[in-house]
Amino acid sequence: MNLKEAFRYQNKLKQLMEDIVTEHEAKRRSELMVLQNQINPHFLYNTLDVIVWMIENEKREEAVEAVTALARFFRISLSNGKTIISVEDEVEHVRNYLMIQEMRFKNRFSYTLDIEEGLGQYGTIKLILQPVVENCIYHAMEFMDGDGVIQISARKDEETILFTVRDNGCGMTEDIVKRIMEGKKVSKGKGGVGLQNVQERLRLVFGDGFGMMINSEPDEGTEVLIRIPIVLWEELSERGLDSV
Repeated sequence: MNLKEAFRYQNKLKQLMEDIVTEHEAKRRSELMVLQNQINPHFLYNTLDVIVWMIENEKREEAVEAVTALARFFRISLSNGKTIISVEDEVEHVRNYLMIQEMRFKNRFSYTLDIEEGLGQYGTIKLILQPVVENCIYHAMEFMDGDGVIQISARKDEETILFTVRDNGCGMTEDIVKRIMEGKKVSKGKGGVGLQNVQERLRLVFGDGFGMMINSEPDEGTEVLIRIPIVLWEELSERGLDSV
């Protein structure tokens, strides 16, 4: 093989490797977005059961409130297939989710939302808060009875938006937190899949400088921090990220 042929071979090999990487990345993006757009059927069925119970027991006002919250929840979940939504819609989505879950689990937990004024106009990928809150309800507070508290806040922090979700649940060991952050399998019943999906999507869209951090200790609760760049919703949409 002469030098010219060797050069051609090297270029072909390089192009082949780039194609493989591109194909793998496209497949990974597709998998993550499929996960993002999945609706938990058990959540829907259980919510509908609660609404039927309300109607049968003549709790019509509560039933209307539940149906309204469910409709708003699905509107934002679907978002016409878009990946990028406003921070306002993301907060509204988790608010409706919490309203529904509070109706389902009477007296099991309480929650607060503290969102800095003016953040609603900025953009984010959808469904970053709801999976974290879901993890709080189904795993962190699994053995609690009426004492659960979930606190959600959002603040500007220099050139970023910092979301914080805190709970006073059972907490996690350092090993479980590490496995979640590394994308490794977590023991059954320990949660983590939704959190891993959030982290992967944040890194995929915004890059390594952004994402999720978990602070937790057994019996001391959990704090999840989510950091995204401050970018107007219209600007993020114009970048074509809705096709990610």
